[in-house]
Amino acid sequence: MKAVVLYGPGDLRVEEVRDPQPPDGWALVRVEAAGICGTDKAFYRGSYPLFVKPLIPGHEVSGVVVEGPPGLVGRRVVSEINFACLECEVCRAGLYTHCPNRKTLGIDFPGGMAEYFIAPAWALHEHNLPHEKAVAVEPLAAVLNAFYQYPPREGWSIAIIGTGFIALLAAQVLRVRGYDPVIVAREGSRKASRLQGMGFRVASYSEALEIGRRESWSRLGFDMVVEATGSNEGLREAVALARPRGVIHAKSTPGGEAELPLTLAVVKELRIVGTRCGTFREFREAIDLIAKGKIDPVIDAVYPLDRAREAFEHSLRGDSFRVILKP
Repeated sequence: MKAVVLYGPGDLRVEEVRDPQPPDGWALVRVEAAGICGTDKAFYRGSYPLFVKPLIPGHEVSGVVVEGPPGLVGRRVVSEINFACLECEVCRAGLYTHCPNRKTLGIDFPGGMAEYFIAPAWALHEHNLPHEKAVAVEPLAAVLNAFYQYPPREGWSIAIIGTGFIALLAAQVLRVRGYDPVIVAREGSRKASRLQGMGFRVASYSEALEIGRRESWSRLGFDMVVEATGSNEGLREAVALARPRGVIHAKSTPGGEAELPLTLAVVKELRIVGTRCGTFREFREAIDLIAKGKIDPVIDAVYPLDRAREAFEHSLRGDSFRVILKP
């Protein structure tokens, strides 16, 4: 089969590789669409070292089952990315996304930027969405997981730092739940006007500081800040924007080490909540939200697999929310 293969920073090739062979209880999925996410871009840039070399990346993936349990063959599916053992104490405690024996799709296990990938049947979720929209199920489930672990309270003021795909999904989820978040955009952001056109409030960092002092009940900052910049610097701004005993959701995984004003975070008694991937529950809700039109993933460009390098370069330009590959 044809696949995108990363050998190192900037070393991306489209090659013929062996077709994956699903073991018992697994499924072979023909890929119809795969999104290029922040982790994929970090691998490509080299800011996030590859866990295995070479690697077929891609974990925002939708396709059709061509081999596996009879009830799944021919079905449209999206895949969870944590392939857990489901037998260890961690899995049995309900933390299967943190299984010490897990393999992670597109991270340390061959991913979905190929004509086919394999996954355990239990990790696949059926859907009837357009494949181009279905690639958003995995990142949306990750956003939902954050708000399940520490949800905002009624009346809270919320800021989202960043203008990427995770920021967009977080803003849409919060709007569905009745909040009016402020999206904090860097100076010169090419997506700021697009977000404003979707009806979101967009502010610069300095403007957001003033909004937090004006609109929060404490007049000391936002009750909740979602850090979704995709950089190592976002936490510094998040600490400044949050009120005392406020909550920061850390959603960036750029691969480096973040610097933050620790003294200020301690003095403010902040809760910094890191969250990873969605579980079965969040995947089902994500599919439902997209199917009902409550969440509208914005896909800016679709590239064939042969133009994967061009697609990655497009995704790095900063003017698009999501670029996808379509074998």
